[in-house]
Amino acid sequence: MSAVTIIKEGEFSASSYRILYVRKLLIIMINNHFIEGLKRTFPLFIGVIPFGLAYGISAKTAGLNLFQTVLMSLIVFAGAAQFIAIEMMKLKSWIIAILITTLVINLRHILMSLSLKPFLSKYPKMLTLAIAFGIIDETFAVSSLYFTEKKEGYISFLFSSAVLMYFGWVGSSFLGYVLGEQIQDPLKWGLDFAMPATFIGILIPQVRSRNIMNTVVSSAITATILKLILNNPIFILFGAIIGAFVGYKSERSGL
Repeated sequence: MSAVTIIKEGEFSASSYRILYVRKLLIIMINNHFIEGLKRTFPLFIGVIPFGLAYGISAKTAGLNLFQTVLMSLIVFAGAAQFIAIEMMKLKSWIIAILITTLVINLRHILMSLSLKPFLSKYPKMLTLAIAFGIIDETFAVSSLYFTEKKEGYISFLFSSAVLMYFGWVGSSFLGYVLGEQIQDPLKWGLDFAMPATFIGILIPQVRSRNIMNTVVSSAITATILKLILNNPIFILFGAIIGAFVGYKSERSGL
């Protein structure tokens, strides 16, 4: 057998392996759970559009060009952090101050990722690391509820949920910048209520015990008080921490 034949066989084998690996990933990702993720996330997709439009308009008024505006949505994918960053840019804040502030705001993503980790541990590590980029408030909310209902299809559901929200956010950011003068204030349409309404609809069915009720109430009270005092998105993080602590103590004490 010639060296050329061996090389060609080696190339074929490597190529075949890559094809099989991609097919395996597609089988894992694209299935009924994928479709279910799209269905359950769609109401949140509708709700995120006015916020994306508002972000695009705000970025334009802050002096960002179209490329910078869309690039931030592509690589950050965190609405609250992006809005804060834009407002701080308008105030000519230091870059380090913007970075620290947005980092603190996004610390809640650590809690969300830790909560979903047990369901995703059986999947390839590189795959879960890539999917982790799509864990935001909306995808976490629908996925955590779905994961408690089902015993499989976790990665497919989360993937489709993340993809839908990602394109919704990036696309509406683009439209907000391009159509800013015509749209002006998209939040005045009242579409922004779609998102909190959906979150409430997701939350209520999960309140099935006194322990969960204690968690929800303590989180809500803490977050509301801190928002009134601080007027800073960090109230979300502290609300989640206090709620988790109260839920833990409530479960341990049997209250």
